[in-house]
Amino acid sequence: MFADVGNFDAEWAATPEAVRRCLALAYEALVAGGLAVGSVLTDPTGTVRAEGRNHAYDDGPGEGPLRGTPLAHAEMNALGAARTEWDLSALTLWSTQEPCSMCTAAAAFTGVGTVRYLAPDPWALASGNDGSSGVAGMGHQPWLVAANLMFLRSVSAAVQGAEEPATITRCRELEPETVGLQDALPPGLPAARNAEAWLEGLWHAIGDAAATRRLRMEG
Repeated sequence: MFADVGNFDAEWAATPEAVRRCLALAYEALVAGGLAVGSVLTDPTGTVRAEGRNHAYDDGPGEGPLRGTPLAHAEMNALGAARTEWDLSALTLWSTQEPCSMCTAAAAFTGVGTVRYLAPDPWALASGNDGSSGVAGMGHQPWLVAANLMFLRSVSAAVQGAEEPATITRCRELEPETVGLQDALPPGLPAARNAEAWLEGLWHAIGDAAATRRLRMEG
């Protein structure tokens, strides 16, 4: 499905629309100061039919009844954009991170046919709650690292004070390559115009982290 890791433009172009859009939505959440998770629903042709990003930590003006509530996970917002008359059994729910138990239950209740995700959820890994979706991740290391780099950067940027978030501390043991990459980023939120531009600037570092992670997981 994916091109070999190499030139960013070629890799991005060869990646399914669902993956690109999930990463774009996660980046939108990141630069907005929210939790960087993106999700889409696709039809059998791979066309995005509905989408959402995490809005749980948004405040101020905005749209959507879930905005600023604990329910406003990316997957819940994507499912909330689907229509009752759609045959959801023919659709695939994609997410940057493994869906939590709430989102997994919502996908099952609404009859979504397939669930796919790019990366393990760092919070779930750190708290021992991973695996709630019951399905395996895609296993494509560069996009896994990219998705979790956005997630960890959003967690880090939200902290007020000097104390490191527990999720990042625990992930130093569980996902050391991605945390190391996060540590090397400039402080604060990224200024790149979109996910594609941001990821392109970090592509070689992401590739190195992905290769190191693969060797660790295979060893």
